Amino acid sequence: MISFSEWKNQVTQLGPGDLPESEGTMEDAMLLFFYEGINPSIKDIGYSWSRDDHIIARKFVHLCYMIDTTAKMNNIVTLDTPCPKHRNLEEDRETFDHFVDFSDLLEEWSFRSEIVGTRFDHLIKEFCYVWVDVVAGKPGNYTQRIFDADNEDEIEEEFTTGPDQSMRKKYDLY
Repeated sequence: MISFSEWKNQVTQLGPGDLPESEGTMEDAMLLFFYEGINPSIKDIGYSWSRDDHIIARKFVHLCYMIDTTAKMNNIVTLDTPCPKHRNLEEDRETFDHFVDFSDLLEEWSFRSEIVGTRFDHLIKEFCYVWVDVVAGKPGNYTQRIFDADNEDEIEEEFTTGPDQSMRKKYDLY
């Protein structure tokens, strides 16, 4: 298997086409994919990253290395996603899945065949879930409204069916 350093330094096309001026390293190509594809998509949805963009970009390059090198293996190998770096409640995941759809993005970047169109390209979405800030922005507000509605339901239920109901006397009107 090729080392991470060797993989990053391979010469490749930065974009679609065969123009010599569009050549760069694999690392340059994957950073371009991150900064012009993944990063704007996440930010347009309303998420922000849990860490600095440049740190997340470097982690994305490593993910791309793992996808590319693993996809080239003939034997069946799986890649497991790490645990999210945020609170990871069921509501957080549901909100993320509701807001994030990378099908158009992956189609637009399909020329990045090293990772897009492989059996592992679903890990791009999983990668983003691991590193987004689920509390901030529009999606965070959406999830908070779910929590607020659930709390209101619990309070209303507690108020109407609380323990005081069974303690009332027969002649008590309320």
